[in-house]
Amino acid sequence: MESPIGFENPLLSIFGIILAALLALLLYASNRRIRKAEKRLELVKWQRIRKFVNATNIGTKIGIVIAFSFLLAVPYFPTTVKVSISQASSEQLAKNSVTVMLLMDISNSMNISDLAPNRLEVAKQVARLFTNDANQGDLIGAISFAGRIYETASPTANRTEITDLIDRQTLKNSTAIGTALTSALGVLQPFQGGKAIVLLSDGKNNFGIMNVSDVALTAASYKIPVFTVFLGTYGIGTADSEPLQLISNLTGGKFHEVKSEDITALATEIAQFSQDVKVGALTPILSEISVEVKDYHTALLTFAILLACCLFLTWFTGV
Repeated sequence: MESPIGFENPLLSIFGIILAALLALLLYASNRRIRKAEKRLELVKWQRIRKFVNATNIGTKIGIVIAFSFLLAVPYFPTTVKVSISQASSEQLAKNSVTVMLLMDISNSMNISDLAPNRLEVAKQVARLFTNDANQGDLIGAISFAGRIYETASPTANRTEITDLIDRQTLKNSTAIGTALTSALGVLQPFQGGKAIVLLSDGKNNFGIMNVSDVALTAASYKIPVFTVFLGTYGIGTADSEPLQLISNLTGGKFHEVKSEDITALATEIAQFSQDVKVGALTPILSEISVEVKDYHTALLTFAILLACCLFLTWFTGV
């Protein structure tokens, strides 16, 4: 059974309880000695009133010690509130797992060095960052493709399996984005919960399923957003961001363009991108999530009122 109240510094509250218990013993012993001396001088009715007054006085002194210690321990009431998916923090979203397929374009055009040392190596860096940034409960799968599918790893919590697949990719001929998307949709079908696809490419589809819009609409019908990452510079080689933007727009995902190969900048970008993917994967199945928060104000007010009441009653019944 969970406690209805928590403390940021629980040792102080425990110390207060121990101190209050010691105070109770001391006051009880002192009260017995005083009562023995006064017993013969008081009427029976007055003795009963004195007992009530003394009990109140002792109780409120104990209450002062406990209330003050609880205030120093910074009390809070654990409570649950509803938070919109789009406004939830990464820590709050971590409790809801998702399944993501990572698609890596390994076509020959990814050998161009407008991103140093080339697009493929930067794509690998982005893929590794994304994989390692995912929450522990999330499942990550991967597909490498050029003119066809070359390697597929089913969604797993084993990050090493995915990063090993990423690291061993080499350049191949042609680019079949539509084929890769169709394959990813097939892999994701058996999985429950939030799902998404992340596509890393320089954007030129020239083989396999040519109408990527139809595939994107199929993904949208399955409520699987596609988040696209454009690697390259428009107009250099076959780099074209427009197909990737179209895919993201049709599926409810987001388009991201990598403009720097600097690892620090990439890490910052991908951390935010990972958050966007998580939100996008959960949005079709959840509009809001329940999160635990700490209500400090009510707890502090409660013990402050208790302290004030105890101080008043102690003054009223005598020191």
